[in-house]
Amino acid sequence: MSITGAITGILMLFQPSNDSSISQKIYNGLILNGKIIQKSDENTWNNSFHEETFQITKDKILRFGGLK
Repeated sequence: MSITGAITGILMLFQPSNDSSISQKIYNGLILNGKIIQKSDENTWNNSFHEETFQITKDKILRFGGLK
């Protein structure tokens, strides 16, 4: 387990939220922490970053063009 993954999981527990219980926050934090650890182990952060920037760019082009 990476240190950054653990810190991120702990920080997710303290996010303010009015509509969920503490057990739901813990569960979501553990799921996100597991995904972070998996991406770190597989070293796929560059692929995810490229995919996300491509999607954001595409969405902005569609929004500016009035298609979305």
